[in-house]
Amino acid sequence: MKDLADHLFDILENSVTAGATEVKVILDFHNNIFFCEIKDNGRGVKSEDVTDPFVTSRKERKVGLGLPLLKKTAENTDGFLRISKLKGTGTSLKFETDISHIDAKPFGNLAKVFVDAMRSWPEINFEVLIKGEKGKNEQVLNTKEIRDTMGLSDIRHKEIQNFVYQSIDKELKRIGINTQFGNKYKGEL
Repeated sequence: MKDLADHLFDILENSVTAGATEVKVILDFHNNIFFCEIKDNGRGVKSEDVTDPFVTSRKERKVGLGLPLLKKTAENTDGFLRISKLKGTGTSLKFETDISHIDAKPFGNLAKVFVDAMRSWPEINFEVLIKGEKGKNEQVLNTKEIRDTMGLSDIRHKEIQNFVYQSIDKELKRIGINTQFGNKYKGEL
């Protein structure tokens, strides 16, 4: 996977594959540290060591490389990957990476990830929150609210996708993430 956007899309796909109908993503970026948390209401993790490439719930192939690669990406930059089963059903995945580290991957187009997820799985409720200046999570996307407000069952309309992309991209830039041009460093290098 060439960038963090690829990793994020892979995790969203894992959530949907595990039967999630709701996926919440929280993003934060400060002091060159990118943090991402994904919570879903899917079946949850069955194995404690889902970062082992030979432990997978997939039936069509015997290997799953997405999470092991994300773990390696995070650890290569002195970051971490933590996965836990939520009470009841669901999974929480958190990872952190230092974008200023020499081994850091670029962001990629994070805003496009959410538009692609809406297009790929229009029935899933995606919620995206970005940590604000005072540490409070600010909602920038809620596909259930979009469907309810607009009276739509299908949110794959181009105008909606453009609006979602521009809204998320604007908020990512506000916290220092330039999704079109890769990493934007804060401070001096």
